[in-house]
Amino acid sequence: MFAALSATNEAILRTDAPEELFQRVCDAAVHGGGFKAAGALLPQSDGWLRFAAVTGYDDKRPLTDIRISIDPDSERGQGLAGTAFRTARSCISNDFQNDERFRPWRKENRGEGIGAAAAVPILKDGRSIGVFLFFLVEAGSLTDPIVGLMERMVENVSFALRGFEQVKEQKQAERANRRMSHMFAALSGTNTSILRARDVEEMFQNVCDSVTKGGRSLGAVAIFIKEPDSPWLKFVAASGELVQRIKILRLSVDPADPLGGGLHGPAFREQKLVITNDTLADPRTRHWVSADAPPHGCAAVPLVKNGQSVGILYFFFARTPGQVDVEITQLMRDIAENVSFGLEMFEREQQKERISCMLAALSATNEAIMRARSRDELFQLVCEAVVEGAKFTSTTIALVQPDSEFLKVVATTGPTADYIRTLRFSTSAERPEGRGLSGTAFRTGQPSVSNDFQADMRTSHWHGSATGTKSGAGLPLMVGGRPVGVFLFLSSERDTFTPDLIELLRRLAENVSFALQNFDRADEKIRADQQIQYLATHDGLTALPNRMMFNQLLEQSIKSARRNGSKCAVLFIDLDRFKVINDSLGHAVGDALLVEVANRLRSCVRESDVVARLGGDEFVIVLNEIFDRDQIALVARKVLSGLVSPLNLAGHDCRTTGSIGIAIFPDNGGDAQTLTKNADMAMYLAKEEGKNDFRFYSPVIKSQSIERLMLESSLRHALELNQLALHYQPKIEAVTGHINGVEALLRWRHPDLGDLPPMKFISLAEETGLIIPIGRWVLKTACAQNMAWQRQGLPAISMAVNLSPRQFQDDQLLRDVDDALKETGMPAHLLQLEITESMVMQNVARAIKVLDEIQDRGVRLAIDDFGTGYSSMSLMKQFPIDTIKIDRSFVRDLAENPQDRAIAMAIISMGKALGLTVVAEGVETTEQDAFLRGHSCDELQGFLFSKPVPADDIPLLLRPFVPAPPLQSEFPSSKRRKRSLKT
Repeated sequence: MFAALSATNEAILRTDAPEELFQRVCDAAVHGGGFKAAGALLPQSDGWLRFAAVTGYDDKRPLTDIRISIDPDSERGQGLAGTAFRTARSCISNDFQNDERFRPWRKENRGEGIGAAAAVPILKDGRSIGVFLFFLVEAGSLTDPIVGLMERMVENVSFALRGFEQVKEQKQAERANRRMSHMFAALSGTNTSILRARDVEEMFQNVCDSVTKGGRSLGAVAIFIKEPDSPWLKFVAASGELVQRIKILRLSVDPADPLGGGLHGPAFREQKLVITNDTLADPRTRHWVSADAPPHGCAAVPLVKNGQSVGILYFFFARTPGQVDVEITQLMRDIAENVSFGLEMFEREQQKERISCMLAALSATNEAIMRARSRDELFQLVCEAVVEGAKFTSTTIALVQPDSEFLKVVATTGPTADYIRTLRFSTSAERPEGRGLSGTAFRTGQPSVSNDFQADMRTSHWHGSATGTKSGAGLPLMVGGRPVGVFLFLSSERDTFTPDLIELLRRLAENVSFALQNFDRADEKIRADQQIQYLATHDGLTALPNRMMFNQLLEQSIKSARRNGSKCAVLFIDLDRFKVINDSLGHAVGDALLVEVANRLRSCVRESDVVARLGGDEFVIVLNEIFDRDQIALVARKVLSGLVSPLNLAGHDCRTTGSIGIAIFPDNGGDAQTLTKNADMAMYLAKEEGKNDFRFYSPVIKSQSIERLMLESSLRHALELNQLALHYQPKIEAVTGHINGVEALLRWRHPDLGDLPPMKFISLAEETGLIIPIGRWVLKTACAQNMAWQRQGLPAISMAVNLSPRQFQDDQLLRDVDDALKETGMPAHLLQLEITESMVMQNVARAIKVLDEIQDRGVRLAIDDFGTGYSSMSLMKQFPIDTIKIDRSFVRDLAENPQDRAIAMAIISMGKALGLTVVAEGVETTEQDAFLRGHSCDELQGFLFSKPVPADDIPLLLRPFVPAPPLQSEFPSSKRRKRSLKT
């Protein structure tokens, strides 16, 4: 063992590398120390120990096949070597064959002939950096003295390793000092090169030469500059070894491109120095290094101008160095910063003259914008001003064309302007003409610049052209945030378009865009004024002249007729039953009907005539150059015939008719206002006398209109003068023949005209709004009368009261019902309110809500005139009604008309299916009575049983009968169902 220790010390003196020392120690242990085998193991990154040196065999098999781990959780990490490495303490076993720690290896039949083993850690600063593993043949042979000698031998190895490191560090320091000296010389030479260079290209080459000459530790230096609008770095200068290989390097700054990695990509993007000491071993640089290249390292330093990376300065080391000192890397940065400063200095000098010229051009352009009176003049003046001020070979303005992918050249000036006019520029990237500067600027809305036009792949479509273009820029012309064209600048010099120049050109393009917006605003104002004038004189729905325009046109017709000695006529047209359709089917359908009516009216007259819409469902026609009434009547009949044709609206076949009033100039008036008023009066006469007809104005009609005004005035005082009264018409229960209810009907006892039925004044009350206070009076009076009959001992009967459309829309309706019931004391279930289909169809959602609230009070609801509206069965199911009344128009001809019989039967059947009471009104003959009773109609009402009579006559009709209970109980039964609007 002492011989092995002595041999180890001798090996330490004679070796200068760790691997050689490890092998000599192993040899000494086996050949001089009597060990069976010995090995030195070093840790790997994957957690396994690797044999760095070995001597001897395990049953003639190499020890290097043994797998040993340092993982405490692995069974192969429980042996001596793994434990010694982790604990930094020696581990021994004097009974190898029976030691459980060696079981994994014994399973592999390893260790035969081994009796004892020891593992001694190699320590550095108290931490394990490796393990020596020793094997002996004899068990129990590892005594404390022998283990102590083994530990001393390994300690000597650790001491020797520290010596190796010190020697290595000393050599590295010497090399660093030499490189530092060389780099300082390179930095000094670089500064001189920058100051003496006359242009950028000369500066680049001088810098490369100075660095390689002064920095003899550097094998080569190269400069790459980023190509404009491209991710590629372009080689511009190099000096030193392997320049030809450096020149052909493909370098990108695109992080998504594999060629955008390496050292240059991160250095460019992150603006920091990136270095490697071994380009062939470093995966970042391996792609660019050929197998026959000498070992070397390199560093990439960004060249930065105005805060933006513009290129890369590459340093190539002549041989693979150790860790590069901080001072060396700082000197590399300093050299790159000096080059960057030189770039900025040259750029400022080059830009002074260009900027001065461009400012003059900008001033001239602003003057041109102020002087231009049209777009074409603006374009030409601006192009001329820019060419003269900035010395471009051409300036061009091209605008987008509707329905075309190609731009239209609207102005171009400069030496190559004639040739530019022969070229085509597109906005589509799918076309080669659209991939250049103009197309790119248009699509992106940003300046598109090429400072090396002939090498730029985007402009390849124009390479070799006669323009001699070496750089160019396209700037978008924007109006309202969208591109409308492109301003294209071309130059015969490279690198013309610097950021400062582009900023001036951008301002120039913005000024032109502003001028275009001013022209657009002026055009828009003209169009807006025209549109305002049109809207002020035309109906927005039908596009017909409106009332104001109609009056102007009519005045012109009157002047023309007066001048020519001819006549003109005004036809005032009001649509019949339009309100029913509009309320039942909705305003959208009503609007569609009005548009169709307008079209039909146009088709009925000549182009020289006028069709206008005054509002609502009122239209007027002016017939020019009329000579007799027959000519007018012919047109009126044509209009009526055109209106009556059926029209499908929302799935319904609707027919509309018109009532026409006619006034003739000069017979019925000498001005537009008088003619229109007289035609309007004639129209009302046509409507009152049956509708779907026309009437000519006459003085008699005027007197009738005056009577209507007087009637309105009298109606306003009828309520306070106690001129209104109620008559009551009984309703008969079909099964028993008993009176079970009455309907309250309004009468007007006019002091001069006598008793007036509702048809004479109800529509007038509806139009004037008087129906609201009148309806409120009817409701209270009817309820009070019902209670008065009961106080006389008469049976309780239901009281039906009609609601008008205006009443139903009144927000105070529910309060009026509550007040009437409260003031009179009549039970709510005795009150029945009658409404029409058209009333509830106008606003279904509101109608259901109001009806629900009425029913919640216990008041009954009936649909009057059922079958005459446009409601659908699906909607009828949603209304909380109790009763439907068959309209008298279906009852009148029951005996003769099979269609009326079918309709009546269908209504009765539907009512029964829905659990509703069915009432037939207008029963006047025994045949009608028999038919309705035979088909289970619930109640009958009509002159056959009783006309409407004053309140005092009702007791005479009720006394012959036994008092009858209410038609339906006070509480809701299965027959009265609450329905709500489906959502």
